[in-house]
This record gives sequence, structure tokens and C-alpha cells, in this order.
Amino acid sequence: MRYKHSLIGLLACACIALLTLSTPISAAPACTGTKITVNVPDTKDGQVIRTPSDFSTAIRNAKGGETFILEGGNYGPLKLNRGFKKPVTIRSATAGSPACFTALRLNKAGNITLDGLVFDYSYARGDKNHANRFSILQSRGITISNSVFDGDHNAGAGFGRGLRIRNSAKIDINGSIFRKWWKALTGDSVVDLTIRGNEITDIRSDGIALGVIDGLVIEANRLHNFSGGKGHKDHRDMIQILRSSNRRSTDIIIRNNIFDMGAGDYAQTIWMGGDGKNLGDPMLRHQNVLIENNVIYNAHVHGISVAAIDNLSIRKNSVIRVHRPEKNRKVTVPRIRVSPGSTSVVIEQNAVAGITGYKNQKDWVILNNAIIQDKSPSQPGYYDREFIYYATGPANGYHEYGVRPGSSIDQLGAGSTLVKTYPTR
Repeated sequence: MRYKHSLIGLLACACIALLTLSTPISAAPACTGTKITVNVPDTKDGQVIRTPSDFSTAIRNAKGGETFILEGGNYGPLKLNRGFKKPVTIRSATAGSPACFTALRLNKAGNITLDGLVFDYSYARGDKNHANRFSILQSRGITISNSVFDGDHNAGAGFGRGLRIRNSAKIDINGSIFRKWWKALTGDSVVDLTIRGNEITDIRSDGIALGVIDGLVIEANRLHNFSGGKGHKDHRDMIQILRSSNRRSTDIIIRNNIFDMGAGDYAQTIWMGGDGKNLGDPMLRHQNVLIENNVIYNAHVHGISVAAIDNLSIRKNSVIRVHRPEKNRKVTVPRIRVSPGSTSVVIEQNAVAGITGYKNQKDWVILNNAIIQDKSPSQPGYYDREFIYYATGPANGYHEYGVRPGSSIDQLGAGSTLVKTYPTR
């Protein structure tokens, strides 16, 4: 069931709701640290805003269709609960001196683009792990691009929750950076969510954790160098799709992403577990999932692990083991694992250590996968015959394994095309 009808009603009411922008009385701890540069072109094409009070007045009087160009500085919390018939854009004036906000609350908002902004969190004594200053709730038509969600460290590791999205539709997060968080990007009950071209790094727990999503694209992102921190016992997933609220997710694309342990800590990479639910219930079975052309450099058995999916395609992924200090090597080799009860499954042209779940199901196709391993030089698929090593995580902060001509990966046309370009070639 999709949520569009209820959201339209909410946003229609939102058109008459109030809009507030809190102006800080004095400089907040956030927005006062290391200088941050965003990826937005210098432009004056719009109404130039120089102070928080000017911005508050301008946005309160907006009718729709305006562009507000904010000069650099601390604008305090941004709180919007109004929908516009035409998009309103809020953009930094210069890349080297972006506008910074200490909180973001979009609640029953609509048709808003935030471009080239900084959303900055600073840990305060008493904050919980899940402290959340940035959220999109009951909103529609929201785009956040070229921005930085800058978390903070506590006890040597990321803290707080980055961006949270709930009960919303048509949300686009692109070209942005999420760093130094407990969990970077979380959400549930969203229709049409696109997460494209972002960088997610220095995360203590989950990079992307979502549930009850109808229409999800996670594409061309780089998730790398997660950091657990000493004394923390978080369970890390780079991407996790949950069966939260006892509901499935549908129409999911995870494509052209880089997942790189780098010089950081291992994590489960793509995880869609059973979550202890009754997977015989049709409303708890994810539907229409494509996992395609991703590169995984990691050191946990759950490279791509999915359960109870109807109409699943896993194709042309490179699932590559990198090293971590661990005595039990069985849990360090990432594989593709699909629950046997999944239906209409295609697993083809992947480069991976192993594939589990196939038990001669008539509606499964397993084809042209290159089985690779780094344990026995005398056995087929040995890494030294499959790859050219351009970079390794501990030494370089990233991994780069090129495909060796004539290898089984090369002959089968297996693995991701991204290994030809990531990150230096």
C-alpha cells in the first residue's frame, strides 16, 4: 500500500500552516568549527540574503518559485511547515563560505530545494546516541543537494543521527556528504526516495537504514571507512533494509555504488534480513529488488545478504574480501546469501567467494558467476590471478583492485564495471 493519498491531504493542510525560522541570539556551538566547503557554483541568481533575520522575513513572505541566495554564516535552526505550489530554493552564495544550519525540521513541508548548505551537529553532554537535529516529516517534493551533514565525535567515534525521513514522498538526496555520525541516513514510510551520488563516511553504526519504502533508488554513492571506535559495540551495516512497522518494501534499486572498508572497520554491506518476522506473510516479503554493478571491499561474511524477496536480481557485483585482524577467517569473507524461500531469483555475472541459497528452485537462475578466493594459490579463482592490486586500504585509505586480463572474471564478463575507474583510473 502506498502513502500518496494521505500525504496529499497532509500537505494540503500544510499550505496554511505557519513557517518559523529561529534566529540564534548568540553563536551556537555548531557552525563554528572547521571551515567546510560545499560543491555548489558561485551564483547571485536570486534574492541575496545576508542575515538570519532577513532570511526569516524573506521565507515567511515567499509565495513559491523564489530562490534565496544565502551569504555565509550561522543561520541557526531551519524549521519549515509550509507547502509551496512552485519550488522554493535555498542556496549558499559561495562554495567556500556556505550557509550553516544547526537544525533542520521540515514538517508538512512541500516543494523545497536545499542546495549547497551545511547542517552541523555538535555533541552536548547528555545527548543520546540517537540525538537527531535534522529531519523530514510528512513532507513532499524535497530535494537536498551538494550539502554537508556534519556530525560529531564522542569518545572517539561518530555520534547522533544524521538525516531522518518519515511519512514523506518524492524525496531526493544527492551530491551530499554525511560524516561523523552514529547512523547517517535513516527513514521509514516513504514513497519515491532517491539517494544518489553521496559520500557516507566515518559512521559508527549504519550508513543507510530504511524500512517501509515504496520506490527506492540508492545509486552512485560511496560508503567508506566506517569507524566503530574503541569501547563501542555497535552492529554496523552500510545499507540495511528493515521490515519495520511489520511492513515490506517494494521497488528497490541498489546500483553503481562503492562500498569500501578502506582503512576503517568492517561492516555488513547490503543487508535485508528477516528481522524475526513471519516471512510467510506476503506483506512482509520485499518485492522487486535489483542489486547491480556495485563494488564491495569488505571483511564480513554478509556481503550481499537478503531474505524473503519476490522478484530479485543480483548481477554484475564485485564482492571482494579485504583483510582485518580476526582469527575466525570464516566470518571475514563476504558472500552472496539469499534465503531459499525467495522467488523469481536471478544471480548472474558476479565476482564473489560463494553463493548460498540455491536448492534447485525452478524459478532461480544462477549463471556465469566468477567464484574467487584468496586462501589457496593452487585452486581456481585465486586473487593474485584475478586482480591487479593498485591500492590497499591500510596503506592508501581505499582499495583499488583491477581485473587481470584473461582471469575468470574477465572471461565471464563478471563483476562491476566500476573497478575500471574507481578511484584513480
